[in-house]
Amino acid sequence: MNRFDNLNADAKVVYLLSLSELIIDKISQSEGYEIAVESLQKGWEWVKSKNIEAYSLYLYLENMDETDVMTYMQLEDDSDREKVWICIGNALAYTIWEAYQYEKEKYLPQTIESVDYETVESFKINFEKVYESNHLADRLIDYLEKNYPNDSDKKVDIDSLKTFINNSIEK
Repeated sequence: MNRFDNLNADAKVVYLLSLSELIIDKISQSEGYEIAVESLQKGWEWVKSKNIEAYSLYLYLENMDETDVMTYMQLEDDSDREKVWICIGNALAYTIWEAYQYEKEKYLPQTIESVDYETVESFKINFEKVYESNHLADRLIDYLEKNYPNDSDKKVDIDSLKTFINNSIEK
């Protein structure tokens, strides 16, 4: 069984956002970096308070102004940085999908409608190619599985999570 499925909804989002934060600096020289940072911040804000509409989050992924994660991902000419963009795009798409589920919205934008197991797999594959210490992803999923199983509505304690990640990085 896919261990990601063992997590509750918030823990799934937190897993992807946390790992994205570990690699986002790798695109700090890329056009659109600020949008990527802001999109992750909005994702965290949604997890913490659920006060951002799914459509508002979606505009960070795709918008008509082409100032979005998908556009900058397509413009990236460095293959390693492109993998980081893919991770951020997948994490954001999954977060948006969960936000629409939370809102009980029936009609989703096409990109979000197609979010599925492959979205998470694509994230994992690309993350493993750009982050040197892959044991952290396993430790993080262990931590989340133990504390936030899919049969629980328990909110993720972000401060404890960040402490856990920082302690895991130092090991």
